[in-house]
Amino acid sequence: MLGTHWIDGAPADTEQVDLAGLAEVVAAHRRHLDLLRHRPDAVRAFEVAHAVVVSWWAQQWPDEEQWPHRVRQLTPQGADPGWWRLLARDAVTCPETVALTSVLTGERTRQRLLADTGGHLPHTLAHVPGLVGELARVTRRPWLTERIASTSAGPLLLWAQHCVRAAADAAVADRLWTLHMAHRPRPIARELTAYRDAAQQPEKTAGGMRLHLGLRHRSDQAFTTGLAHARAYAAVHGHLAAPIHSRFDGFALGRWLSNHRKFPAMPPEHVAELEALDPWWRPPWTVMWQRFYYQARDHVRARGPLRPDRGFPTTSFGLGDWLYNQCTGYDELHPAQQRLLADIGLTHDAVRAARPRRKHMATHFQRALACAHAFADIHGTLVNATTDTVQDGLKLGQWLSNQRSKDRAHQHRHGAPSPRAQALSAIDPWWNPPWTLEWQRSWHQAHTHVHGGHVLEAAAGFPGTSSALATWLTTQCAQYDTLQPDQQDLLAQLGLTADRARGAAARPAEREADFAVGLGYARSYHATHGTLAAAISTVHDGFELGRWLRRQRQHARIDADRGAPQSAAAKALTTVDPWWCPRSLAWQRAWQHIHHQVHAGHRLDADHHFHSFAPTQRAWLRLQRTHYDDLHPDQQRLLTDIGLTNETARTRPINPYAETALAHARAYAATHHTLAVTYSTVHDGFPLGRWLNDQRQQADATPPPTPATRH
Repeated sequence: MLGTHWIDGAPADTEQVDLAGLAEVVAAHRRHLDLLRHRPDAVRAFEVAHAVVVSWWAQQWPDEEQWPHRVRQLTPQGADPGWWRLLARDAVTCPETVALTSVLTGERTRQRLLADTGGHLPHTLAHVPGLVGELARVTRRPWLTERIASTSAGPLLLWAQHCVRAAADAAVADRLWTLHMAHRPRPIARELTAYRDAAQQPEKTAGGMRLHLGLRHRSDQAFTTGLAHARAYAAVHGHLAAPIHSRFDGFALGRWLSNHRKFPAMPPEHVAELEALDPWWRPPWTVMWQRFYYQARDHVRARGPLRPDRGFPTTSFGLGDWLYNQCTGYDELHPAQQRLLADIGLTHDAVRAARPRRKHMATHFQRALACAHAFADIHGTLVNATTDTVQDGLKLGQWLSNQRSKDRAHQHRHGAPSPRAQALSAIDPWWNPPWTLEWQRSWHQAHTHVHGGHVLEAAAGFPGTSSALATWLTTQCAQYDTLQPDQQDLLAQLGLTADRARGAAARPAEREADFAVGLGYARSYHATHGTLAAAISTVHDGFELGRWLRRQRQHARIDADRGAPQSAAAKALTTVDPWWCPRSLAWQRAWQHIHHQVHAGHRLDADHHFHSFAPTQRAWLRLQRTHYDDLHPDQQRLLTDIGLTNETARTRPINPYAETALAHARAYAATHHTLAVTYSTVHDGFPLGRWLNDQRQQADATPPPTPATRH
């Protein structure tokens, strides 16, 4: 007779378990003692093995015959078989637990595992056939291999992944026997209590109260919310390889999925629900790889075979390059990656015949160059091609934008333009100017005007030109000395030499009159909107106020850079709005909008959830609170005006539920001097253990904040 104290977690006052008829259990107990004497890792390995076996026990596989037979042998005649099945769990499964412990602590097991995986992380237990086969042999269950091969979560797979990591990084070896809370078997005492309660209150069980036979779980409510968004995303995109910063229907799905991928001990039922949406939602390689793969898969479905032997001619250049890279590095890929590629036609033989996609890049560039020639012949320049411009079926504007970025990067590295940039310069020398494209477009407009037979009469205010062009030309005269030499040369081609430009800029009476007109519109706009942080496109009562204010800001900043005193114009605008020339117009507009609402009666709530504001304003306020220390002192003073002070910015928002939880945590710590509680701990009716477990998981999954730049 062995008392139930030998069974982990059993109540002390329950019946004793007679093991006299179970010689295999007694033999296993002796074998366990022998392992403890000869293998240093046996204690921790037994915990992992126990968790694995209990997870199998919970499956209640129809092939399983040994465990039910042992339970029947141990159950006294007339006793409740359900109660005894729970009570005898650890005794009944002891032979298999000891057998697993022996396998997991064996050096040959790990060597075989590394040989099976080739150094790749196993995605399922099917990727470690040697381990699975050995477990089936030592447990005398031939059918076990088929049952557990598809397992993609749980303590056994996590142990196998740690073995692979430990081979590459010795620091990971300490995590080999880590058993996460979600994988720990539920204590028998809790199983028996739940069983008794269910028997006494069957209506609650029928209403949805679950009897867990093994594992602990994260917050189901939070997971259910994320799962609903994941299901909707998968219905639209056909997968869950969402970028980390992507949002779907306002929900941060990319971050949610990323956090769950990082969590090594997700409950198996949660893993199963996500795998039902996308079997590769948590691949042992990068999510970026998986995204490219899905792009290739969708391409095959829509346009047919990839034809690698011809350089993937029907794909985009980016996808074609990626596919060719998979072919060249095929032997180094994970076996599961190779199988996925085979599903889209990239078999072992096909990748050997693959040709690079980039051999057609030269042809594509020549075609794009011809389109650029055609556009320039019509418009006289390339700078007028916007991102929406299409020439002869080519997205010329977007292509030119890409070429400009590549040319700047090339010049930064090599100090000279690339051959492709030189080919474009032969079409338009200023296709990629060192100043803004808007400046070059305005210059080209003036150049076209001059070549049309017109003369730019600077002294008369440029009559015959449009209002916008006249304003631009006047600005160039006023800022002539601040322009780059090449810009001055271009203005000289229009007839605006240094003398003429400075002469036009020297008409103070006219400038003052023009400024007085603009100032009047600025006062009118401020009276209506309470700010001069107007967008550049703002037109007020027919006057282009946004452009006028931008010119005034440019003048003010040039004076500040030179160390000159504030001009009369800047002082006049400061009188209208002290923040007319802010560090960031977008920031100032957002602040002004909230400032109006605060004056209308809105208040920043004490817990800083900002519920009385619109979602975009709440997000802006939270951003200022988070990066308060990175703001300019003037911005901090403005935030103080709306109630967001230095002290309140450091106050972390706490909801009522969290307040209650913290109160229970403080009370528990005051009594027990620790918060290292079990998952099942309940304090005065509050599930303190579960709440603390959620907080630890959130802390582990939350990345460190990225410092904000100053506005």
